[in-house]
Amino acid sequence: MLSALLFAAALTPRPVAAEDLYKLVFVGDPQISPDGSRVAFVARRMNGPKDRYDSDVYVVRSDGTGLIRIAKTGKDSEPAWSPDSRTIAFVRGPQKKGAKPQIFTYAIATGATKQLTNRKEGADGPVYSHDGKHIAFTVVTTLPPHAAYANFQAAGFKPTKEQQKSDVRIIHHLFFETNGQGFTYDQLSHIWVMNADGSGARALTSGDEFSEGNPLWSPDDKTIAFDSLRYFPVNGGPNDVYTIPASGGAMHKIASNNPSNTLLGYDRAGDIWYSSGGIADPAEFPSLVRYGGGVSHVVVQKNRVQFGDNVLADMGEPGGLCGPQFAPGNAFALTNVEQPGYSALVKFNPSTAAITKVTSAGEAAECTMDSHGRYVAYTLSTFTRPREVYVLNLATGKSKRITGMNDAYLASVRLSIPRDFTVTDDKGFPVQAWFMPAVGPKAHGKRPTILDIHGGPQTQFGDTFFHEFQYLAGQGYNIVFSDPRGSTGHGYAFEAALNAHWGEAMFDDVQRVMNKAITFPTVDPNRLGESGGSYGGYASLWVISHTNRYKVGIAERSVSNLSTEQLDADFAGANGFGLYDSPYGFGPYWDNTSLNYAESPITFVQNVHTPLLILHSDEDTRTPIGQTIQEFTALQILGRTVEYVDFPGENHDLSRTGSPLHRIERLHILNDWLAHYLHP
Repeated sequence: MLSALLFAAALTPRPVAAEDLYKLVFVGDPQISPDGSRVAFVARRMNGPKDRYDSDVYVVRSDGTGLIRIAKTGKDSEPAWSPDSRTIAFVRGPQKKGAKPQIFTYAIATGATKQLTNRKEGADGPVYSHDGKHIAFTVVTTLPPHAAYANFQAAGFKPTKEQQKSDVRIIHHLFFETNGQGFTYDQLSHIWVMNADGSGARALTSGDEFSEGNPLWSPDDKTIAFDSLRYFPVNGGPNDVYTIPASGGAMHKIASNNPSNTLLGYDRAGDIWYSSGGIADPAEFPSLVRYGGGVSHVVVQKNRVQFGDNVLADMGEPGGLCGPQFAPGNAFALTNVEQPGYSALVKFNPSTAAITKVTSAGEAAECTMDSHGRYVAYTLSTFTRPREVYVLNLATGKSKRITGMNDAYLASVRLSIPRDFTVTDDKGFPVQAWFMPAVGPKAHGKRPTILDIHGGPQTQFGDTFFHEFQYLAGQGYNIVFSDPRGSTGHGYAFEAALNAHWGEAMFDDVQRVMNKAITFPTVDPNRLGESGGSYGGYASLWVISHTNRYKVGIAERSVSNLSTEQLDADFAGANGFGLYDSPYGFGPYWDNTSLNYAESPITFVQNVHTPLLILHSDEDTRTPIGQTIQEFTALQILGRTVEYVDFPGENHDLSRTGSPLHRIERLHILNDWLAHYLHP
């Protein structure tokens, strides 16, 4: 009898563990071949011993058979098909220290791999011309260092080679650094073109001030369109769309009345499609514009449709906008749009702007369509499954999952299945929320419950796999998460309701969500915790400075002081969280009578009595570490219970793309802090 019980226990799925991140496969970038027969995609895994991520390109038939990995370097990504579906161009990362990524090809018939580029600056982003004869790609160059600002003859010694060049940075414009990349003001991206066999490489664009990117070929291969910003603004977000002859020549800027324009692609008739919007309103949905014959035509007005995917989790970045991919004759275009709590693939009518959903649940992202407009490859994630590759038959409307990279892992664990509920806030908006019950050995009786608030704020929680939530549910906690005002996917009015109103609107929504949650039979109302990261970290600090209902708080990569955040961050400029002197912003950052003061958690820090854990990465430039240090110092002076955890060498995206070991350590630190106060 005992052996039978032990055997049964061994077969029972266990709760999710922190270390399960090492077992998960992160699937993305599905590229369907032009003939629709195969899909190439990228699979990333954590390499524990080397504390890094390994990235590999796989190819699978569109029916899900014949899965192969084209190599085992752990350095491959960015697959791109040749028009005849016989070759995949891809990028292979550096194989030794000091090297740069280069472009390779893989032959489907033979499995042969060939290196196309060998540039000292590296090469990436391959895009085949429609006739298959050429490949456009990008090269990032770093400006050479200035000579040392010193007179060594007067100093009386001969400098070393290293001393002859200065490492001093003299910066003349804003937006000189990027989270995760560090200083980027001296790095310039330019567009190159080479023959499909790698010969004849030449620079199509150049210069030592401005960058160009996102090159796309016109249907006749005579022109390449691209994105570029060719002036130095004090506002974040401006961009323009340009064209240039594929053989070389002068750039042509597509005129726009809006400052923010992003290239989306060419349709089958050779017209350019781009998104166009302003830079004042952070909630704005850009318009969708078609450009042809020298004239731009707005097809979808601003604030009507929210294209893309911003469903937030810890399995990588949201998928963003896929497409639009145009069918023959421009019969339709395939793209994705945000919906309440999910993102959907849609067919878009280029003439009437009518939209028809072709998926209705989960996080649908990263779509590509075959050249005949018959099949779509895309990734889909749900609450109980990480992203996998699916193929949609547009004729039948049926989808089939063609990869199962995480099937074995999922069979070994017990997952919590969220259930949704809705409350109405003080402005009459419905607020969508989810309750994820505790699972596993500790899931009995009334459980401690954690409110988690998402970052952004222009993102949303929704139907996608969230490892951290599953881990905490397995530790005996109920998890409550919601989409308060400011979240995407719920319409422009709902998102814009947070503008210049960051604290009170969010607080009303999440408090009402928790008022409903504590009525659930498995919730212990006396054991509540709250947490959040980025804007969610701001929200976490705001919540505990306005109520004592939570026994414990966690704030990660938080914003405590709006004034200093909008002057320190990598996006710092005149429109950090909305144009500062417009109705969308908080007013002048330097004015202590502005909303920057009234809406900053640090203003109310004396009200905080909840034990607080603050985590930050020391290379975070999106919300610089001073934001956490200010709150930590103030609470220490006030004699409150607070701990500060610093993650060296990490940036703002620690919980999504940080080093494997640090991500595991982070989860254990969070769990230990919660357990100390909530006693699961």
